[in-house]
Amino acid sequence: MIIGIQRGLEGLKEKLEERGYKVYYDDEYYQPVDAYIFNKRFNIPDIDYGDDLEIRSSIEKIPCHPNKGVLLISSTNKSIDEIEEILNNRVYSPLF
Repeated sequence: MIIGIQRGLEGLKEKLEERGYKVYYDDEYYQPVDAYIFNKRFNIPDIDYGDDLEIRSSIEKIPCHPNKGVLLISSTNKSIDEIEEILNNRVYSPLF
């Protein structure tokens, strides 16, 4: 699983890498990611969708990508265990 992460979440990045995840800052990885972790200051409408591919390539649904999109996860008020559960289940909470 490849995870994009917003700068400023260095501690979370290190913890996820310790658990075996491949984690990259959004400004250093230009391929589709499975999930993107951000803090409460991230706002999708603020993204520049011009020629900048930093996050655009991940948010767009890519036909050959197995998950057909990126899972957006807010790190606000979540522990590393909660974030890992979201990553593994691809949902914020159980459906049933």
